Amino acid sequence: MEKNQTFIIHGTNDKLWNFQELIGYLVKNQHKHISLVINPEAICLETLGIYKLLEHFSFEQVDIYTENCLEKHSKYNIIQFDFRTSWLKQKWNVDAEYHSWNQKKVFLAFYHRPTASRLGLASHLYCTHPAASLVHFSSFVNSTETIYHFELDKLLSYDIQSVKNATSMIPDMPIWSNGKEDLTLIKKFIVDENVDTILKTIYQDILIDVVSESHSLGNTFYVTEKTVRPMWLKKPFIVFASCNYLLYLKQMGFRTFSDFWSEEYDGYEGRDRYVRILNLIDEIAKKPASELERMYWDMQDILDCNYNLLHDQTYQTNITAI
Repeated sequence: MEKNQTFIIHGTNDKLWNFQELIGYLVKNQHKHISLVINPEAICLETLGIYKLLEHFSFEQVDIYTENCLEKHSKYNIIQFDFRTSWLKQKWNVDAEYHSWNQKKVFLAFYHRPTASRLGLASHLYCTHPAASLVHFSSFVNSTETIYHFELDKLLSYDIQSVKNATSMIPDMPIWSNGKEDLTLIKKFIVDENVDTILKTIYQDILIDVVSESHSLGNTFYVTEKTVRPMWLKKPFIVFASCNYLLYLKQMGFRTFSDFWSEEYDGYEGRDRYVRILNLIDEIAKKPASELERMYWDMQDILDCNYNLLHDQTYQTNITAI
């Protein structure tokens, strides 16, 4: 059984970027053995509509390569890459001096691609809690092509007020709200030594990293540098991601922060998760500085646990679907 040339599916949580090219590939290779590779990493194929699309064709066999450890299908051959991804394998040496909080800020939004959740969360911090927030958003708005990638239509379905905040923030982008070195070209977690030091210094300024993960819809779980980064810097996090993301982190052995704030948002995805996270941010923002400082010191065991799991590579990789 000879395989045909592999086709790489490019998409986001719910948008297939190379739809026409995929259709052409499927038409050309009907009744043959085909191979599909998912990029990026772990998009839920049911949510993306791939399975529904494949049902309109007939193939000898369909191999699908993905890093989504939850992806399953009774008809198609799901081949999962090693779940120990590069972000979990990569070690970042952090001196003890960076495991601190100087109480300058409470929240961090550190984003690049302008998804709906990132636009909404960053602009909420930027407009509603500016004194408590450090916002980095490196996307540029310099052409009709770049504005096309701003998911304002989806944000509108999340929350109307958020669209108002986002339209106030977008003209100021790219944003680095604390006046440190210009990091607008940073897209990766592991970078040169100078920027690496700057990133570590940034985390001394903040208490909570408001993370917006790459995969946030459907049956998926995938840990990127966005979640790993605060663990290395020993900071707590709130995560916009797929449903049960925190529960899957706990299956790996990592600990989260339900002892300090509500994590009920983890039982939801999309708009429902987003609105709950906004409410949680507002609730934390009301806490006095003394309470936040006490909370920070009380969670040191959790922060140490997560750091040590990464450093020693002792986390679990056997995930059971919820």
